[in-house]
Amino acid sequence: MAAPTVYTEKTLADFMHALLGPAAGILGYAVGTADAGSYQEAVNSTLLAYGAQSIAQAVDIESLRALARVEVFRMAVGGLAALYDFSAENGSYQRSQMLAGARANLQAAELAALPYDPAYRVRVTRQAPVNDPYRYVADDERTL
Repeated sequence: MAAPTVYTEKTLADFMHALLGPAAGILGYAVGTADAGSYQEAVNSTLLAYGAQSIAQAVDIESLRALARVEVFRMAVGGLAALYDFSAENGSYQRSQMLAGARANLQAAELAALPYDPAYRVRVTRQAPVNDPYRYVADDERTL
């Protein structure tokens, strides 16, 4: 299968749905037949983070996908937070494991999306410490 070269809101929602895997079914998330379905707000947030008014303006596919990963895992963390651990009928159900997994995926997605976030900027400057004990000082500059 070839990598996508263009997305619609529905195909971006399909990508998000695939990222969630079985958790999407547990949360009741679905992609509509002609629209983004349950993922509409995540798609909107992705476009806002990208800085685009519409999906047609999002031409950098790698950036769009990285930002979509962040938004879908934010959505999943919000949905999975309501699932709690419980015991019933001699069984113990640790549903909080899904939340822990979603949080780990969100953290990894946020880290991977940093280079594509328009709000993220890094500036590197050279700095020479004034009191560097290993810096050479000429004899005529030495003072006590």
